Amino acid sequence: MGGIHRYVMDAYANHQDDRITNIISSMFPFFLLGGGLLLSIGFLLSWQIDNLLNIESQYVDKARLMLMLIVMLEVIRLITGVFSNGIFVKQRFVLESIITISCEIFRIILLFVFLFGFSVSVLSVVAANVISGLAEVIILVHMSLKLLPEQKYKLQSIDWTIVKKILSFGGWTSLYGFSQAIRKSADPIILNRLSTPLDVTCFHLGSLVPNRLEVLINNSFLGSISPIVVGLNAQKQEDRLQKLYLRGGRLLLWGVLLIILPFVVHYEQITILYVGDNFSSAGLVLLLLLSTYPFVYGTVIERIIAKAKKRMRSLAIRETLSAVINIALTLLFVGWYQLGAIGSAMATFLVYGIGYVIIFIPFGKAMMKVTWREIWNHIFQPGLIPFLVAMAFMKILLMFEYAQTWGAIAFNYFVGGIIYLTMVWLVSKNIDKSEFRAAILALFSRFKVN
Repeated sequence: MGGIHRYVMDAYANHQDDRITNIISSMFPFFLLGGGLLLSIGFLLSWQIDNLLNIESQYVDKARLMLMLIVMLEVIRLITGVFSNGIFVKQRFVLESIITISCEIFRIILLFVFLFGFSVSVLSVVAANVISGLAEVIILVHMSLKLLPEQKYKLQSIDWTIVKKILSFGGWTSLYGFSQAIRKSADPIILNRLSTPLDVTCFHLGSLVPNRLEVLINNSFLGSISPIVVGLNAQKQEDRLQKLYLRGGRLLLWGVLLIILPFVVHYEQITILYVGDNFSSAGLVLLLLLSTYPFVYGTVIERIIAKAKKRMRSLAIRETLSAVINIALTLLFVGWYQLGAIGSAMATFLVYGIGYVIIFIPFGKAMMKVTWREIWNHIFQPGLIPFLVAMAFMKILLMFEYAQTWGAIAFNYFVGGIIYLTMVWLVSKNIDKSEFRAAILALFSRFKVN
């Protein structure tokens, strides 16, 4: 889908409306074919699900039904996805957020209706997710077509040169997405086969916050600046792209590290308060997974720049290599050393934390033509100092009073947050300070008008 977005945005930026129709018409048959292939694979996996996972015999039929419902939703997403470029191209992300939030509320309402009106089961959860997901797809595609009516299928508009370009680009983009999906899904499968149900549960609990944050960052920050990056690249504005890479990385790191601060400091207490002492390993899983964030999110903008610059081949190879190493280490730690959920999280930390500096950052550095000194001075030094100082103060507070309640954790985070924001102000560049002032003044002026 990233390939379609990238080429449609490029055509829109250059006012080539007919080319948008060419792109949609050329790619729709392939999305239709991909949907049929995905549906076939889904049927096969659902039929063999009892051989793939450890499931008690009385739950096999429900597991098959749930998998098929999920697969059919993804097939619909895939086929209709070719017509979903309008919101991206027109940068109507507030509208997209409103639709997404509304469908999430609809999902919660459905979930309560199914759970309390019919039966308390996992099938009710899946059904609510699928129905709300289908509603979201229909609304987003409808709005996208209204915003960009050039998205239409015409048999005579098929251009095989476009097909060749997008399939080449989209192939590497698909490999990149596939490698990410394999990496995320491998942990619970390996734990299910080689460890205990407790470890599967602990890893799930420990990964809840990191997974949610990843979706939030991808959909909000990276999704919102992606059209800007494609536009800058189409206009050959390399200097502005380089500034976006350095400054955007710094700003994103500040935001992400502020969010994860209480979870890194209070991982043990949060786990105990949330699920009790029996799942204590989930706390260490949470810490290990969040510990990759300082390495990753300072330069993660390189991923959308790679799409804009058609450098997905190099990025996909690195992602695939990382996924393979991660799975190998997970098998080693879980299967050989019997480290369970902690071993699985440790493998992720080694590959996507420490390994990120070796595998991914040099790629972004070369692509953006910046030096290690510039990356350190503009991104990591100002990004990490507030986090480390605030974390040290919060740890000192814990020495005097152990946080045993949600209120104590909130107070500690409040104090740490003040210290964090103070340090951000002290280490920020002049351009950051001027924009902070402008944003605050704009916010106050809005309140005065209201």
